[in-house]
Amino acid sequence: MHTLLRYIRTRRGFATIATAIIMTLVFAFVVILLDTVLAARRVSRTHQAVLAADQIAEAGLQKAIFCFNSTDNAKCGGIAGVTYPGESNISFGSGSFTTTVTGSGSIRTVTSTGTLATGERRVVQTDITSIPPENSMNFSYALQSGEGGAHLENNSSISGTIYSNGDVDCQSTQANITGDAYSSKVSGKIEKCHVGFHAHADKILNSNVDGDAYYNVNPTDIAGTTVLGTKYASQTRPISTVLPALDLDFWHDSAEAGGIIYGDYHPADNSDLGPVKIVGNLIMDNNVDVTIQGPVWVVGDITTGNNSSFTLASGFGEYSSTILADDPSDYTRGKIDITNNTGINGSGNAKSHILFATTCNKTSDTDPALSVANNASGAVFYALSGTMRLQSNAGAKSLAGYRLFLDQNAIVTYVESDFTGDFSNSPGGIWHVDDGTWREKP
Repeated sequence: MHTLLRYIRTRRGFATIATAIIMTLVFAFVVILLDTVLAARRVSRTHQAVLAADQIAEAGLQKAIFCFNSTDNAKCGGIAGVTYPGESNISFGSGSFTTTVTGSGSIRTVTSTGTLATGERRVVQTDITSIPPENSMNFSYALQSGEGGAHLENNSSISGTIYSNGDVDCQSTQANITGDAYSSKVSGKIEKCHVGFHAHADKILNSNVDGDAYYNVNPTDIAGTTVLGTKYASQTRPISTVLPALDLDFWHDSAEAGGIIYGDYHPADNSDLGPVKIVGNLIMDNNVDVTIQGPVWVVGDITTGNNSSFTLASGFGEYSSTILADDPSDYTRGKIDITNNTGINGSGNAKSHILFATTCNKTSDTDPALSVANNASGAVFYALSGTMRLQSNAGAKSLAGYRLFLDQNAIVTYVESDFTGDFSNSPGGIWHVDDGTWREKP
């Protein structure tokens, strides 16, 4: 009996100790949990304060950009425009910001400090520039073609150089090339053309060359050709060249940033166009004039009516911009048809152009990817994967494409000094963040 009682007392003692241990552990867990919750709340409050201070600092950067582009002194602390120095203690939301501007010329650095009423402080900094984002493209020749080559009808005229990765053939020597002519094709030929300067190809046949001739086998590969300069046989074939580099992603993003139009679009007369993406066809009706304010991406075809015109906004200055026909889901689409009396003009600066480019892959001479039937003195045309056809009495400043076809009396007038390669998605002189320069400061 006594043994049983001692056992019971011992068990009760163990239970009491176990209960105490459990209660202690539960209490400790609760304390840890509460501390964790409180710490999380403190972190959350701190994070929210950091975000709020960041937002206020960002507001300071945005106002600085606004003031650089503004003429309203009253809204910019008394000084707007390129001499804007920044401002101090400008109330915004639950705090205030102070901005300072350093640097000179076309690139400045803006530092903005956002401060909450609680004292939380964040500093951000970025460079801003008046130089617009660019996709530089070299149109180095009056005509440049890929493997599809180039064909010139009688009385067509190229003021400049033609460079082809295919053959260059003419209807007769009444087709005139005032500069050099190149064919980089293996066993490629220049045939029946009048070349005003030098000719370079494996074969130069039945042509008139006013300068020197560089070819392969003498006399087979120079048969029927009159050379006023010197004949050079056994020459190294010209190297193949790549067509100008058109950054499709850059132009897609730049156009789409301005908004999207769904369905076929007929611009109104004297309206602005771009930056914009058109999911449909762009149709210019007769007697409609538009001002191009930024890149245009057409997911469909482009056709123009009689006496219509495209003029790049004067703010582009010496920069050029792009009108692109590109349907990534169907490369038989994206045709461009520039009809009679369609005017195409740059900004007014001789170095400024509008580039019409298409990714359409039609290579037929009678059903080309890009067709031009007007005198477009301010235009550059580019058929990346198809045929570009310049019809009778049409003109341009430069052509590039997989294949080129010039009808009778078509004229290309290339002036090297007019081509800087500066193609932009926006006018120059507008201040904006210089990509990749935003940073936080301690």
